[in-house]
Amino acid sequence: MSAGPSVPGPEEPRAGRAPGEGVFGEIPELAEPKPDVIAPPFPALDRAMGALARVCMAVAGVQIVALVLLMGWLVFGRYVLNDTPTWIEQLAILLIAWITFLGAAVGVRDESHLSIDFIRESLPPVPRAALRVLADVMVAVFCGLMTWQGWKLVGTNLAREIPMLGLPEAWRYAALVAFGALGLLFVALRLAQRAVAPTRSLPWD
Repeated sequence: MSAGPSVPGPEEPRAGRAPGEGVFGEIPELAEPKPDVIAPPFPALDRAMGALARVCMAVAGVQIVALVLLMGWLVFGRYVLNDTPTWIEQLAILLIAWITFLGAAVGVRDESHLSIDFIRESLPPVPRAALRVLADVMVAVFCGLMTWQGWKLVGTNLAREIPMLGLPEAWRYAALVAFGALGLLFVALRLAQRAVAPTRSLPWD
């Protein structure tokens, strides 16, 4: 009677998969560290920017909780009380704008925005570092444009009010300014850190 297929034990890697490699790629804690990674220069500034990013995420988190509660009240009022609180929809739009752009700013700090980097990472250190700097410069230009155009929109919408809320329309466009200014701070520090050791990798690269 033939035995069934053997099941790999906890210490035995599956065939065709190297130790330290998971189903979707390397497991970070088991993967070999990159030899060219350095600690972030300007540690005090780096910690300050990290604290600022955590504040942004905390504010966005509070706004998400408020958004969930508001939408729950909207549904309850519409289908149970038969009295729709119409102001909630306008406030929800405002909250979504701020949640989105605060999160996007933190994404600039963490480099968590979508990118296709397999070509860059296959290059030698010097061109790889040059492409990283080029990407950061492009992000800085984009954040600068968002700040500039957002500020212009804030100025032109100060006199207009958001329907049902009575708040200036400028509050909606202020989220663009917040994203641009925060993104510029985050990417400026990263460019300064790269300038210290141009051909080395930062921990989040």
